[in-house]
Amino acid sequence: MPNQTLPPRRRVLTALTALTLAASANAQPSSPASAAGGAPSPRRSAAVRGNQQPAEIIRDAHVQSFSLGQSMTGQPWQIHLAVPRTRVPERGAPALYLLDGNATFPLAWHALSQLRQTRPALAEKLNTLVLIGVGYPSGLRIDTPRRYEDFTAYTPLEFRQARGSDLTTGGRDVFRSFLAGPLRDAVRQRVNLDMQAQSLLGHSMGGQFAMHVLYRQPGLFQRYIAGDPSFWWNGSALLQEQAAFIAGIQAAGGRLALPLHVLLENSGPPAQERPHPAAPLAHLQSLPLWHRQQVDASHGSMLAALVEDAIVFALGAIPSHAERWERAA
Repeated sequence: MPNQTLPPRRRVLTALTALTLAASANAQPSSPASAAGGAPSPRRSAAVRGNQQPAEIIRDAHVQSFSLGQSMTGQPWQIHLAVPRTRVPERGAPALYLLDGNATFPLAWHALSQLRQTRPALAEKLNTLVLIGVGYPSGLRIDTPRRYEDFTAYTPLEFRQARGSDLTTGGRDVFRSFLAGPLRDAVRQRVNLDMQAQSLLGHSMGGQFAMHVLYRQPGLFQRYIAGDPSFWWNGSALLQEQAAFIAGIQAAGGRLALPLHVLLENSGPPAQERPHPAAPLAHLQSLPLWHRQQVDASHGSMLAALVEDAIVFALGAIPSHAERWERAA
């Protein structure tokens, strides 16, 4: 766990996470993004991808990797699937979908081994968990052009310029449909899933996408985990989605039709001068909301602990150091 002494392999993985995410943040091109539906510049995309580190490949009898689907620009996803080590319960297996799967799937795979030691009470459930890493064929840990395409709505030039990026935006509806349809169908052909125990994890822009799914299609997953979600992106458009989500629930009597659970994590010291952008969610009676502030972590280095916490949360347990956000009086 984060406050315990980590074995050498975990320290290396955590360090790699920090380096990779830092590279992703610093490697943004200087020209504006292309219009939705347009292909990113091959030269620019190659340069961005070239700044990234190769993904770790997990080789195990319980791990499968296969290409599937087509993005908005016609590119496939690379799926990394870890099936249960033990017999799947009759009701099906719980599943954790990991965005940026080239980076997060290896972290989750190693976290399973760590958690079997640090959370022995969860050992049986850990052995039934399905890991679904949604990655890219580039073989790189963080594929910046693809994640901007998948995780965003079309973003006007005025908001893209601030990021200094000519990356394609606008593919999130296609990506959300892929998660709900072709991907879930492909996984269910390989392993029986408990459709009431599906969780989604995203970090940064992926965290922004995870919150978008919660607001637009909440029943698609039962548990949502978002690390440093980019509420600021696209002129803070996600806050408008959040407001509409809250208003819809209040108009329906203040309760969600289905039980949902949310875990938010942030890096660095908390901002004392302003409330958390997701704080209004705490007013919803029927939405249990948990938060962890990784005070000593950076935006990049938080990823390993976030993934570990997501596994615990996906199994219906509460991660260490996470605190319940209570409804305001």
